Amino acid sequence: MKNFIFPILTAIVLVSGCSPAEDQASEDSHSHSGHQEQAAPVLTYEIGSNDWSAVTTYSDSPKVLEAYQFAIAHPEVLDYMPCYCGCYEEDGHTSNTNCFVDNVKGTTVTLDTMGFG
Repeated sequence: MKNFIFPILTAIVLVSGCSPAEDQASEDSHSHSGHQEQAAPVLTYEIGSNDWSAVTTYSDSPKVLEAYQFAIAHPEVLDYMPCYCGCYEEDGHTSNTNCFVDNVKGTTVTLDTMGFG
């Protein structure tokens, strides 16, 4: 009988230790089932408009604003600066420009939110 007590107690401790985590995960999935994940905002800037509300809405830092302004005005400089934050693997960024500018179509610039930090 003594040979069975330790394995039975170990099994009880393991099962009871795992149960709350499983119950919590189940509760979390039920409580968030009605919510959908929000997509990242699409921020645009019209070249020459000097309307930086797309940036200032999300950051009040003058340094962040200056970085976006520089990235749009001088992409030829940032194109030669690699980014070391790992965004190449996730987002396919090939230079520091891509951390601020997603794409340019005519005079409309779609901004990347990575520059917000």
